Amino acid sequence: MHHIFTVLLVYIIMKSIVKIYGERNTNTNYLSKLIDLNLNAQQLRGIIPRYVLLLQKMLPGDEAIRDIYFSLTYPSNLGWKHTSVLPQDELKRLSLVDEKLLFITISKNPYSWLLSLHRRPYHQYSKHSMSFDEFLSAGWRTVGRDGMGKACVTPIELWNIKNRSYLNMDPAITLHVKSEEISINPKGVIDRMSDDFGFQRKSSNFIDYSKSTKDSGKDSSYYRDYYQFEKWREKLSPEAIRIINQSVDVDLMSALGYEMIG
Repeated sequence: MHHIFTVLLVYIIMKSIVKIYGERNTNTNYLSKLIDLNLNAQQLRGIIPRYVLLLQKMLPGDEAIRDIYFSLTYPSNLGWKHTSVLPQDELKRLSLVDEKLLFITISKNPYSWLLSLHRRPYHQYSKHSMSFDEFLSAGWRTVGRDGMGKACVTPIELWNIKNRSYLNMDPAITLHVKSEEISINPKGVIDRMSDDFGFQRKSSNFIDYSKSTKDSGKDSSYYRDYYQFEKWREKLSPEAIRIINQSVDVDLMSALGYEMIG
């Protein structure tokens, strides 16, 4: 009897496992911090470990090294956090992860997301000097860990493909959240993880992470104000809106709860 009680106790306190998927600039880092601060949850790795970063400095083709890492480790971590997600049956077939797993996908309004990607285009160095209008129509060359094959798409098509892949996931084990929701009401997201999916809290009090994970001069209150009042709209020209509206997936936007501008 004592043995049975012990097994049940271990099962109850066992950490839940979570895998976050979301494109660049969608609050993946912020949500990860919030989970660490508030919930007993094991997060599957979605970024490159430090030793791979050190290795890539010694070898040519830095993107290839990162792609190889996620290709070799996919069964244990289910890929790069910014990847296009495989269909649910493929995820299940390839995964070595325990069944107690929650997927979280993060989507962001395509207009504001494209502005963010233009401001910080990561490894697409040639795009730093482009105007926003030019950037929208320029080719974005994917890497292997994007999960899209070696392709050249526009940034708008990149948003369509990545976010479309999230909607194919099993709703019973997937929590879809908006990046804006994380910025405006971070406690609400943690509450949903706890109340709807049974994640155990570390404390009865919500703990926020106020520092920006990318910009030292900004904090959570800055982003809350910026996205709640959609201040990013001021940066959109009529031409930029026209270009985006030509290619963005309208049905996908509606499914995610976003409205067209125009």
